[in-house]
Amino acid sequence: MGEPVGNVGLSGVSRTHDTAWVSYLVSGSARGRGLVRRSLAAAVTWAFDDLGLFRLELGHRLNNPASGAVAEAVGFVPEGVERQKLRYGNERYDVRTMALLATDPRPVLRPGESRAVVRAG
Repeated sequence: MGEPVGNVGLSGVSRTHDTAWVSYLVSGSARGRGLVRRSLAAAVTWAFDDLGLFRLELGHRLNNPASGAVAEAVGFVPEGVERQKLRYGNERYDVRTMALLATDPRPVLRPGESRAVVRAG
């Protein structure tokens, strides 16, 4: 196995509502190869099938459309924009929120792609 180049995670898991918040990141050198999309698709399948969750939520800054494109490629649906939600230094950023339900179409891997490894821990 090689060195880790990114991370997909679930946080804020609510068993009351069967929901979780999804986050992901990847190093610059690994971008554009579909690694995050495949990893996110695998994490979605794991969250719905193994954890029994119903709703997964995420958000991305509007000035990072590539992050939103990854979520859309996996099936996440835009739900709205939270204006100036995040502040980094003196700048504020709008965040587009998205969600995927267990009843929505599942992510599909492209021909020749293998599933990413999903480890709980």
